[in-house]
Parts: sequence; structure tokens; C-alpha cells
Amino acid sequence: MPFHIFNTLSRSVEEFSPQNPPEVTLYSCGPTVYLPQHLGNFRTFLNWDFLKRALKFDGYRVRQIMNITDVGHMTSDQDDGEDKIEKTARAEGKSPLEVANHYTELFLADWDRLGMERPELFSRATDHIAEMIALIGRIIDAGFAYVTKSGVYFDVERYRGENRFGRLSRQSLDEQHAANRLDHSRDKRSPHDFALWMLDQPHHILQWPTPWGPGYPGWHIECSAMAMKYLGETIDIHTGGMDHIPIHHENEIAQSESATRKPFARYFVHSAFLVGKEGAKISKSAGKFPLLSDLPGAGIDPLAFRLFCFGAKYRSELILSDEGLRAAQGNLDYFREFARNVPAEAAAPGAETPGGAETHYERFHDALDNDLNTPQALAVALDLVAESYRRQDFGGWPTLLTFDAVLGLQLGHYREMALGATISPEAQALIDERAEARRSRNFKRSDELRKQLETMGYEVKDNRDGATEYRPRRI
Repeated sequence: MPFHIFNTLSRSVEEFSPQNPPEVTLYSCGPTVYLPQHLGNFRTFLNWDFLKRALKFDGYRVRQIMNITDVGHMTSDQDDGEDKIEKTARAEGKSPLEVANHYTELFLADWDRLGMERPELFSRATDHIAEMIALIGRIIDAGFAYVTKSGVYFDVERYRGENRFGRLSRQSLDEQHAANRLDHSRDKRSPHDFALWMLDQPHHILQWPTPWGPGYPGWHIECSAMAMKYLGETIDIHTGGMDHIPIHHENEIAQSESATRKPFARYFVHSAFLVGKEGAKISKSAGKFPLLSDLPGAGIDPLAFRLFCFGAKYRSELILSDEGLRAAQGNLDYFREFARNVPAEAAAPGAETPGGAETHYERFHDALDNDLNTPQALAVALDLVAESYRRQDFGGWPTLLTFDAVLGLQLGHYREMALGATISPEAQALIDERAEARRSRNFKRSDELRKQLETMGYEVKDNRDGATEYRPRRI
């Protein structure tokens, strides 16, 4: 069946129809690089990796742009508070550029550990100041923005009209701003108006000249300017977290469409939160937050977190739990064991695929096309492996490799690595026991098994991403 996805604009699951098939333009709201990205952030980014891969699985060619915000995002999603980058810069005694570069590098390293495909471009805000200034000029010329001493503001009242509801949030202006009734600036015409460009901020380190005076951009204008530069004035899909709906994405729509008089995005797709056991959203503002680097110490491979996220619908909240992560690690080990056990003749090019695998392929494909139902797709992949074991027929391996184009577990690469070194059955039993010891955090037993393997002549390398490599020691 055709690909279907839930469109926040219509509040319904719609058949996906891009403007210029098979091309798909996809803009994803990315990180603000002032602290490490936590597991909740990566849950959202993984959902867009699954979406992109599913579209490619359907034969589309996807052009994805993701922003990296390195200026202008205040400590509130409104216009009040301090710039997040500058706040960290002052706290760490660094320049804003040093902060942004450091946390961008951490973000990209974690991105790669999770096996995500990089977009065509990670677009940094500070590289696109000219595009933002030009877009603001178009908005002013269209009559939807005004200049004051403190900034250039978007006139929300004029754009939306009195009592007009927001297209995404389904909230009136008063409902949207009920929790934030204080004006950011006394010279704004309305508390609903938001800043396109900040002026008269002498203590802000990053400043650029404009026709209205020196200053720096507001957060919202960045995404509109970069999306339109690389993907056109109307994009197919715009993604982000559900927290972006009432403010950031509403504002993006308003400023973009006021300038172009065209729809900004045809489909808005939003991800639900990763939450703790107590049900609270995982966020940086809560203080300590879980990082990808925390997982290897608990015996969890970063790709197990990827599989953990794949096992939940993108529109459903996902509870982060040790039990859930261990179950995902078990599933990852199950797939890897199957990859390691596939006979050479079943893995050879042109190997026959059993009839049951064709049915599994259809079920997997249908699950993805049904509003990106990744839990159902995962169940099909696990069932394919179980059926192969039941039949003692490994002809389903090529089909599992096809599934892995979406799962992203790098099973083909893992098989090559596993078969590149001859491991004796005795050593493999110790390796399996050590993997279980690491998962259960029995590090004393893990160290004992490591020494035993080294005594038997094997090199043991525990990588930072949680994976372990075992090879016969070369003489």
C-alpha cells in the first residue's frame, strides 16, 4: 500500500504524496549545541532516521536538512531569558564558538554510534545570517513585521487575526501564551509577537550588522531561512518534537508563509517524548539527564538503544527503563547471533529465499507504510529469524539484510567482522558469558573472563560505543 503518515496539520493519518516524486524534501529540527544531547533528544532524531529509511525503502529519494542551532535560542522557547550558548560559554569560561564546536562534535560522534544516516547537510545557524536577514526583509516588506529599538518583531495579531486559532496547536493566541504573560520587551505591540532579530543587546557576544542595527537572530527565523534555502519555499515534510508544535513550528509557519504566500510544509510530523519511570519528560532543564555514553558501562550497546526506540511507535511516549534496554540488547544479540550462524552458501549472492520470507517482506513493508509502525515491523523481523531457526533454513538472511536497511543494525558488517576471525567454540562460550556479565554489570566476572580469553590467545577490545571485538592474537 502507499506510505501513510500522521500529519499534525490535519490531525489525521494521510496518504503521503510528495510534490515531485520520487523526490522528497525533509527538514528536521536539530540540536541546540550548548550541552550534550540526551537520550530523549536522540529518541526524536532516531525517529526521523527511521522515517527517512522507510521512505527510501518505498523507493523515494530523500533530501534531508537538519539545523544545528549555535546562536539565538533563548533559555525559554519564547524570546525571554539568556541565549543558551552564551550561558554555557560564561559558565565554562569559553567563547560561544568553542562551546558550539565542542558540543557539535559530541553530537555528531553520538549520531554515528547510533548508526544514523547523516542528512545531506547539518546546517549551522551562524553560517546563514545573510539568508535570515534577507527573509526578515521580505516579511517587513509584506507588512507582517515591525522594527523597534529592542528588535524586529513579527506581528502575530495581524497575521492570525483576532480569535484565530493556530493551525498546528489548535490553540487561540491567549491559550498559547497563557503560561507566559510577561512581555519580553515593552516596545512590542503585543505579548504574542515574537522576535525575528534582537537589537540593543550590547552584552551579547555574537552580533551581526543589519539594516536595522547590530544584533543577532531569533531562534525561529533560523529554521525558516535554512529550510527554504536548501529545500524550497514549500517543503514536503517538517519534523520535530511535540514540544515544537505550539510555539516554534507555529512561528515558523507564520513567518515563512507571510513572506512567500505559499504553504511552508505539506506534512508536519512530530515525535512523542522519552520519559522516565515517573512519567516526566527527559529534558536538560531537569538537571541530570541520561546520555548515550552512560549505556556501555551498563553493558548496553548504543545500537540496542536504537532498537529500543524502534520498538515503540514514534507518536507514543516511551518509558526509559533498565528492563526495556536489556530486552532491546537481547534482541540485538539475537539478530547478531543469527547473522553469525548463517552458512556461507545461504549468504552467497543469488541464494534462494524461502517462500515464507516473501510474506515476511510484505508484512514488514506494510507495517512501515502504516504510519511508520516500527513495533510491528520489528516483530516481523524477529519472527523471520525465529521461523528460520524452526525450519533450519537460513534462506531468509537476504530478506533480513533488506529489513536492516531500515533497522540500521549493520548486520552485514557485523557478520563480516565476526567471520573475519576464527573463534573456537570454547572461546565463544566465554565470550557469550562475558557479554551477559557486562549486561548484568558483573564487572568482576567480566574482567575474569577477559583474562581467561587473553590467556587462550585472544585479543579483547572493549570499544567506547559498547561493542566488543574478539580476535585471535597474531603471532
